[in-house]
Amino acid sequence: MGMKLLARLTVAAGATALLGLGTASPALADTTVTVNPGNVPTTASGYATHDCDDNFGGGPHQGKDVWVFVLPGNKKTVGDFVSVTATFGANGTLTIPADGGAVVTNKGASKAWITTPAGWTLTGATAVITGTAAKFNLTHTCPATSGGQTPKPTPSVSKSSASPTPTGDTNGGSDDGTGGSDGTGGSDGGTGGSDTGGKTTGGESASLPLTGAAVPGIALTGAALVVGGIILLVARRRRNALVFSAETTDNS
Repeated sequence: MGMKLLARLTVAAGATALLGLGTASPALADTTVTVNPGNVPTTASGYATHDCDDNFGGGPHQGKDVWVFVLPGNKKTVGDFVSVTATFGANGTLTIPADGGAVVTNKGASKAWITTPAGWTLTGATAVITGTAAKFNLTHTCPATSGGQTPKPTPSVSKSSASPTPTGDTNGGSDDGTGGSDGTGGSDGGTGGSDTGGKTTGGESASLPLTGAAVPGIALTGAALVVGGIILLVARRRRNALVFSAETTDNS
């Protein structure tokens, strides 16, 4: 009885093992996906997102663009990049990592990068991945610093273009600007213009000769009015005296 029981248990264990092998989940097979169609065509400098990271090609490089692709999603499902083949129009195709660049799987989502001569246009891409996904993305680029198409610097406003050309030095300046030391309301009383013009025509040196010429005329006019008033006063008093004398004579 003991030997029969042992034989039955051995058969049952073998059947269970075989059943387990038959129902085990198969390993994820490699699949091919395409790049997000909304990301192409584009040049590196024309792409919306720019970033230069030492983990993904570094840069910016002189005369070379860097392209970085990402496989978004849960790595248990989508897996990692095995390779990425990028098409650059008439310039042909490059495969990562066979033709350069690298696949990076230890920095979050799986990424792949490659460099090209500056100005190339990415027109499409496919990738072999270890899982399944609907698509992958061109996450960012690092455009070249010179040669080919380069990123345009943000225009800066210079002093000469930001400020209108003043007629004097500057408004509120130290020479002849309005409100300055020589301008209207300033210490010299000029009305503006250059140092010579403002002080000659509107400053102290211009007003002093005019003031000096007007003072004698005003003084003479005042003196004439005073003398005339005295003469009128004397004449009036004399007339009053004559009238009083005549009235007195008539009464007597």
